[in-house]
Amino acid sequence: MTIKKGIHQHLFVSSFYGITCFVSAPGYWNTIKLPLDNKDIGEIISMDVFSSVHSDLIFALTTAHSGQNDDDPQSQFSLRIYSLGVLISNFMEDAIFKVVEENCQSIRLHFTPMQLVHTKIDKDGEDCIVLLLCGTDGGVHLYIEDKYTKEWKESPVQPYYPFLAGLADSESKILSLEIKEFGNVKFIAAGCQNGMLHISILKQNESTGDFEREQSSVALFSPITSISIFASSTSKDKPEEIHMLVTCAVEQAIIYCYVDKEILKHPLYLRECSKHDSVLCSHIMDIDWDGKNEILIGTYGRELLIYKQNVNSQGMIIYQLLWQRSFTHPIYRITGLDLNEDGIEELIVATQYGVHILQPNLYKAKERLLKVLNEIDILNKKCKEIST
Repeated sequence: MTIKKGIHQHLFVSSFYGITCFVSAPGYWNTIKLPLDNKDIGEIISMDVFSSVHSDLIFALTTAHSGQNDDDPQSQFSLRIYSLGVLISNFMEDAIFKVVEENCQSIRLHFTPMQLVHTKIDKDGEDCIVLLLCGTDGGVHLYIEDKYTKEWKESPVQPYYPFLAGLADSESKILSLEIKEFGNVKFIAAGCQNGMLHISILKQNESTGDFEREQSSVALFSPITSISIFASSTSKDKPEEIHMLVTCAVEQAIIYCYVDKEILKHPLYLRECSKHDSVLCSHIMDIDWDGKNEILIGTYGRELLIYKQNVNSQGMIIYQLLWQRSFTHPIYRITGLDLNEDGIEELIVATQYGVHILQPNLYKAKERLLKVLNEIDILNKKCKEIST
């Protein structure tokens, strides 16, 4: 999980019983273990870290407490929220140690929690950050912070996400939830334990200003482990091609191309993924700095797979395996983050027993930078020739 504070980006990694913080700094990073040893928080199931208007740092954890109430095992789960007000110091280390000293709000859960994410909603004309928690009861629970009491309370999800509220009546349990916006298009995708994939697309009609909603579902016959909705290009000047990556525990990964226009009608299958046991996670980033996003896949079979988008002779999108690396343990999370603040993101791979930080090849980065600078110089010369 990453958090951005100004120009700084920090990494927080949770294990069953603790959280390790990687604090970025110019030329290096600090590694700090969050002092939760004496808090008796239990076993960590999911985590989200973010900042809001009212707090510079918020830790939200779902935890399980073993042996507390054998008559009602569901009451052993809780949502714990550590919230820190405005931090006077500029050092993230101070915030990390101070946040656990602040009052912790604990909310008892009567279901087994799964994915926990934060997102932004419009509440009474103001932007407001809320927590969304998926559970084994089949629903998505929304928690919002009261701006006066600073306490988090559960609120109905229906007024803000009617699509998610409608899924609560089904027997499926949501394992993966993705909410993204690209311009005037908003995507909500939910992947379920029974293999059902649901997506809702909300578009604003440019001529009338009205919003049009389109929904679709498909059965993939295997628990859905991750969803990533992404633009193929990192450039903001080019028209965006929006795709959706879906990974499953048994089947291979699937890319739904042009999901904003064709929804689930154009699937592409990354068949190499099925050779390396269950796919556990995925990530999208421009790994070779060419302006195109690559797809990164992590498997229980300890393989990291990177796919690159190309176009075949018929002008159709294809994805080819670009790079592959084996690790010693199953891969649970992948992300990209500029930890040493040198302007280039490190590739971070969290496995069952550790975190691997892979730094880019600086010689290739230099070559790429010089190539771009040369192209800019050529364009400037052409512009001068046209103007004269």
